[in-house]
Amino acid sequence: MLGKHRNIDSSGDGTINNTGDGAKFEINNYAGQKKVLNRTYLFDFCLKFSVIEDVPESYNGEFTSDYEGKMEYNEIEVYKDIFFECDHYLDDVETILEGIPKRQRILSNINNKYKKIKRFGQWGNKDELCEGVYDYLIDVIQNDNNFKDIYVEDAELAIHALMYYAFTKCKLLDPIPISTTG
Repeated sequence: MLGKHRNIDSSGDGTINNTGDGAKFEINNYAGQKKVLNRTYLFDFCLKFSVIEDVPESYNGEFTSDYEGKMEYNEIEVYKDIFFECDHYLDDVETILEGIPKRQRILSNINNKYKKIKRFGQWGNKDELCEGVYDYLIDVIQNDNNFKDIYVEDAELAIHALMYYAFTKCKLLDPIPISTTG
């Protein structure tokens, strides 16, 4: 139950779990293993995020070039580590988004949520702004019965990979200002 923060790490590797509403038995083979992006969840999440708001904005396929510079400019620490852990999933996210109708809505929604939190929310640093966007996206998933049986770790990784993708497309966090002097 994602809504109740079902956690696959809490029971140890190789243990048998008999928890939840359905009380079914399952063997926990996740503890101690490297996280792997569940592409099916990412695809399903992207489909969900592409229909939550209709925000007209053109889809920009260009990546920003200086990720580390943008991270330093925005002074993120926590999300810098999170994003670097997701770096090798950029091609997966791009491939999945190619199959999503109206995929521009996904990045537009992330960008608009970021702007709203930045403008109207209480925050002390850009990590908190990123966390606000994450909370918004995870809430969308938690409130959808189609995703009630997924593990928190799978949802987190898929959403963080999508957020990092949005970051590389300049839809999350502020871009480095272009110097007009030169």
